[in-house]
Amino acid sequence: MGKPVLGSDNAFTYTELHATILGAVVGLLAGYAHDIGRTEVAVGVTATFVAIALGLKYTGKIPAAQRTLRREPWYALAALVAGGGVVLAAL
Repeated sequence: MGKPVLGSDNAFTYTELHATILGAVVGLLAGYAHDIGRTEVAVGVTATFVAIALGLKYTGKIPAAQRTLRREPWYALAALVAGGGVVLAAL
């Protein structure tokens, strides 16, 4: 478990915050890609993100973003759905 955000007693950690931000950004981009007619891209990005978050095996050195997703997958996946939903509802 990581350190609390901003030194507070809140249980929300930096790793959870970063996973949430990653999920929201990917969700926003996938939602936008779907909205402009690039559904294949949206599905591909979303499927890849979900696979990584749920532990898809990868050989070699794992980037920091993937390690963050694997540590806090549910924050990332919830933010992915929320980010995509915001774009689809707004546009």
